Amino acid sequence: MTSDAERLESLETERRELFAQGSENAAVRDAATLIIVDESAGLPRFLMGLRGRRHVFMAGRFVFPGGRVDDCDRELAAAVTLPADVLDRLTGEVAAGFTSRDAAALAFAAIRETFEETGLLVAEDRPFATAMPQDFAAFAARGLTPATEALVPVARAITPEGAPRRFDTRFFVISASLITGITETFDPPTDELERIGWVSAGALDEHSLAPITRTVLGDVMTRLKDGSWCDASVRMPFYRVVDGRFHKDLV
Repeated sequence: MTSDAERLESLETERRELFAQGSENAAVRDAATLIIVDESAGLPRFLMGLRGRRHVFMAGRFVFPGGRVDDCDRELAAAVTLPADVLDRLTGEVAAGFTSRDAAALAFAAIRETFEETGLLVAEDRPFATAMPQDFAAFAARGLTPATEALVPVARAITPEGAPRRFDTRFFVISASLITGITETFDPPTDELERIGWVSAGALDEHSLAPITRTVLGDVMTRLKDGSWCDASVRMPFYRVVDGRFHKDLV
């Protein structure tokens, strides 16, 4: 198994390469991604998609569904309160002014982006408490509520300087068994991903993964083995650049 030191060295190598490109330092935006885990067939599998090579960010890489937080996510976040353990994970080491509403917006963003990129509705079978914006029309039409409380935060990472896009990303996990309509094949409903499919834990080396994706997957697989992956009370890794080098903290 890859050690923490090896994971950090891989991240540091990528950081140096990005910085050497001399790209304009982009603003850091809040983002969220969802790791859907299927444990039904022996080795765990993860739902991932291939980003097209024309994209500026993560081009040609296999990624989890996700993206930046939008206004519609913040709008819905005003009506919910996440569980205390989840809030503890999402509000550790944040800037002044980051609230529980900002934390909830991250969960909504992960669910919305998952629907937009895979067609899957991560939802509860009950109507939402308030009117829903157009971006969540598919949920409202079916009388569903985005299942924000089912998401468990397991990692956080800030894109290093030098990248054309920079995000402060929270990685959530959810069991595939909790999602209605899980299938073996997917037709991407947008042009974000060239293809979508299940990637086995035993076949990760056959796919082009960014170092941070591989690093977070390593953390998730460690928690799958010890049975803590659905426990939001467990502190999660926070990957960021400190004093010019990648660090792993716990939040």
